Amino acid sequence: MGITATGVFLQSREALKAMIPNQTGAIVNIGSYACYQTFPGISAYAAAKGALAQITRTLALEAIEHGIRVNAVGAGDVVTNLLNTFREDGREFLAEHGKVALIKRAAQPEEIAEVVAFLASDKASFMVGSIVMADGGMSVVIQ
Repeated sequence: MGITATGVFLQSREALKAMIPNQTGAIVNIGSYACYQTFPGISAYAAAKGALAQITRTLALEAIEHGIRVNAVGAGDVVTNLLNTFREDGREFLAEHGKVALIKRAAQPEEIAEVVAFLASDKASFMVGSIVMADGGMSVVIQ
């Protein structure tokens, strides 16, 4: 909760301080399929990502009057070093776990980065308070 929820709130608060005088900007938070779905063993993670989704939507309400859009990406499993601090096989675990998604694989970081870049761009100018699911279909079905 400290990093995922409180950290996002504090970072967004500081970003808004810089953006409000310019009356423009975009904040893109990184969520997870756990914004909406969960499974055994991830209660703290799911609670934190659920909080991130609510922070995103609430900040979107507060920031849009200043021309600032706030959205989030609900990412699925992405092959990164995220788990390496407590699993020697972190990347391999994420790649394997990603196979439960409808697309039958985990994402590469660049695939999520493309969604973030879109949400930060003027091409997404009508998107406010959205949680864009880029999770390979994890949020489509209950597994």
